[in-house]
Amino acid sequence: MIRTNKTIPILLLCILLTLGGSQVLASQPERPLVIVSPWSAKGIDPLVSGFIFTRMGCLETLVTTDGKGGLAPLLASKWSVSDDKLSWTLTIRDNVLFHDSTPLTGENTALALKRIFARAKLFKSDPIESVSGSGQEVIIRTKKPFSSLPAYLAHSSTAIMSPAAFGADDKVEQIIGTGLYILADNDGKTVFNFTAFSDYWGKKATIKKARYLAVSDGETRALMAESGEADIALTLSATAAKRLRDKNNVEIHSTAIPRVRELTLNANLPFFDTALERQALSLAIDREGIAKAILKNPDTAATQLMPAVSMWHNPGIAPLTHDPEKARQLLEKAGWKKNQEGIYTQDGQEFSFELLTYSTRPMLPVVAEALQSQFAQIGVKVKITVAKSSQIPSKYKDGTLEAALLGRNFGLVPDSIGTVTSDFGPALARGSWGSLGWESEKMNTLIDQYLATFEEHKAEEIRIKIAEILQQELPVIPVSWYDHYVAVNKAISGVKLDPYEIRPYTKGVRWSR
Repeated sequence: MIRTNKTIPILLLCILLTLGGSQVLASQPERPLVIVSPWSAKGIDPLVSGFIFTRMGCLETLVTTDGKGGLAPLLASKWSVSDDKLSWTLTIRDNVLFHDSTPLTGENTALALKRIFARAKLFKSDPIESVSGSGQEVIIRTKKPFSSLPAYLAHSSTAIMSPAAFGADDKVEQIIGTGLYILADNDGKTVFNFTAFSDYWGKKATIKKARYLAVSDGETRALMAESGEADIALTLSATAAKRLRDKNNVEIHSTAIPRVRELTLNANLPFFDTALERQALSLAIDREGIAKAILKNPDTAATQLMPAVSMWHNPGIAPLTHDPEKARQLLEKAGWKKNQEGIYTQDGQEFSFELLTYSTRPMLPVVAEALQSQFAQIGVKVKITVAKSSQIPSKYKDGTLEAALLGRNFGLVPDSIGTVTSDFGPALARGSWGSLGWESEKMNTLIDQYLATFEEHKAEEIRIKIAEILQQELPVIPVSWYDHYVAVNKAISGVKLDPYEIRPYTKGVRWSR
């Protein structure tokens, strides 16, 4: 049974008022390009909400993705590393202006990077020693070899802003970037309005205004796409996407992305503190059934943690399987015995835990119900709680998280080592979304070796070893991989989905009619 504290979804009428009723009647050149996403901002500082500004084409990073897992230049036209592998030189693109009309230089880029390296969670355990800038060059010195630095510089938290964006104590007072759109106004959380930047260094925006709206309810986002109020509606469920395919005014775009629905477990608890118990839970999961019946795509059944779209995917690894009988055997081997009600117990304690999830990622609550049923079949009780996604890191930090079903993005840094380090690496590098109470010295050593490796064949060998540890130890349990469904109004064209969810939604988009 699901217990929920989810608030009532935003009514379409309220959204109409937010957008402004006159917009529906406005001609296309006058109205903004409206992009609707599940995710609200935690503030305007790019260190915590940079994804909104980079995906809307307002802020830019030094490096971006080529859409295939590789890297491509953005504000840095090129980069190189010294022979001792401790000094990186980045050439800053010429003729780039900030939105306040000041030029982008090596000096102000270095100033922005110093703040990022000092404050961004992404770099809290990484070996940055110093940053300096001169002319159109930036030099980053590291304490030890850090081969993945360029990939880290594609993360949204590393977006470069003008010195004028900051006030006292380096606090962000306004967003001043280099992108094709300028932030015009916002409410700091759910509504962000942008206007085209006429002096943009690259191909300029053809649509003069753009608006980002955070709407947590997936069905509301689908209704906005259907009614024409959203030009791009992100992160739809497979069910909503199927329904919208029949609408004359909407196209459905989809792509496999390096995101995983996974069970994050608290290995400090007696239910999950051995690999046998975690393997048993994994064997209880009918991934193929979930992928076919709920997600409408059998190819999304997760046979391992990393999806096929990722270079971290290991095709040679023995796949995760469904075997309830073997699951029971492993639980009994781990010391669990069934009581009269058919529930496994140990030392008088039932194998019963809370599974926390959230609805901003469509289908998570439905998949949670399927897991609840499948775990019950082997004698494990699960109570589902649907709450805000912010509850997961909050409970993670205070240690009260038991288990969570979440969607984890392994493409925030194009090379997934960024997320791997945050989720499974040394305690000092841990974020609040990965494994809790599990740590492996072998894993930590492999991560260190990977970050110091500049030869691809050696890096690939390490990726294989890391994948094998994750498959055997299951510090998190993969359930399914993601297809990203996006509804696009036929009034626009030029939309290109980035599987790594880094490149702007707005880039190259234009009115088609």
